[in-house]
Amino acid sequence: MRILAKDISSLVTVSGENNKPRKGKLLNEIGEIKNGALYFDEKILWVGTTTEAEIKLQNGEIKPDKIVSLKNKTILPGFVDSHTHLVFAGDRSEEFSKRIAGATYQQIANEGGGIISTVTAVRNSTENELFENSCKYLESAIRYGTIAFEIKSGYGLDTKNEIKMLKVIERLSKEFPVYIVPTFLGAHDIPPEYKFYPDEYIKLICDEMLPRVSELGLAKYCDCFVDKGYYTIEQAKKIFDTALKFGLKIRMHADELADVGAAEFAATIGAVSADHLLFVSDKSIQALKNSATIATLLPGTSYFIRMPYAPAKKLIENDIPIALATDFNPGSCFTENMQIILSLAVINLGLNCEQAIVASTINGAHSLELNDKIGSLEIGKDATFIVFDCKNYLEIFYHFGVNNVEMVWINGKRFW
Repeated sequence: MRILAKDISSLVTVSGENNKPRKGKLLNEIGEIKNGALYFDEKILWVGTTTEAEIKLQNGEIKPDKIVSLKNKTILPGFVDSHTHLVFAGDRSEEFSKRIAGATYQQIANEGGGIISTVTAVRNSTENELFENSCKYLESAIRYGTIAFEIKSGYGLDTKNEIKMLKVIERLSKEFPVYIVPTFLGAHDIPPEYKFYPDEYIKLICDEMLPRVSELGLAKYCDCFVDKGYYTIEQAKKIFDTALKFGLKIRMHADELADVGAAEFAATIGAVSADHLLFVSDKSIQALKNSATIATLLPGTSYFIRMPYAPAKKLIENDIPIALATDFNPGSCFTENMQIILSLAVINLGLNCEQAIVASTINGAHSLELNDKIGSLEIGKDATFIVFDCKNYLEIFYHFGVNNVEMVWINGKRFW
């Protein structure tokens, strides 16, 4: 069905130079059309003003099956959440209580909590239980406006359970009409049974897990938590070298807890994305500047575990493309709401509204290498967008803490 949506108060297209991730001044260009119009079926057929649309209607240039008026509404490309841990089991609310009472992320991990707590819960869960739990969060995220997700494994930490998690991710991609990109994160932590033999676990990842993941075609990317108390650069290099041999591309948890040079390593190895970057050094920033790696910022994590925020302004000033994502997970950022992430980005990262929109749409799409399909509203791309009950895009930031989304359209069909 061909539909013409007109009278759109604020149509944010993010159109323009989108062959590469946006950086520097281009982060401010959102391509807003006031009193806009959007003509689409499964794909976007035409974008312009309502006045132009009415002329085309009269001339017979466009022939919609349905016309809808979206007066006092705002349309954006759907959000792209390029870093999530959406598949998990268990509950870590007690850890949250300890943390707000003063315990640190590392103290909780040293007491047997943190990632390992979720690993135990995942290992004790069936694939169906994990799937049902994940469906709940995925549908909620879509209702908040997210239409594409990167989802990591990483709570199995053995071959059987990592494969189980990746199969759940595969099922989610078949069940829901959104884009879901799977990432293998077997190197999320060292499992308890290998606590004193980390090199043996790395050998297991390289010799057994990665070949199996590749054989089954269950992941596009390989990630590793390169940070203080987790994986060293030397250990990560062994894992990534193996992953590359099996055709997986690289993403990386980098410098979240301390500066260990992980972001520089990400740039050197050609990672598609370096994520977190709370403690990224000036040296690493220069390395990122001279690379094609996207800096994915996760302000929800800084907020949730009371950590410093990544130096977003410095990254932008150095012409490094940035993306925004939730880091949705049960321990360090328990929110699937990208609207909250945009709010944190402008309040605590120091981004302006336009930069936050670009970082959460087209740059997120570049991070998942889906920029030819989503991330902006341009002719030929998927008719996938969100309608806000807001007169302009600024209200999305101004009226925070609520769900401003009124409708979610995916491939020309209203999902919600």
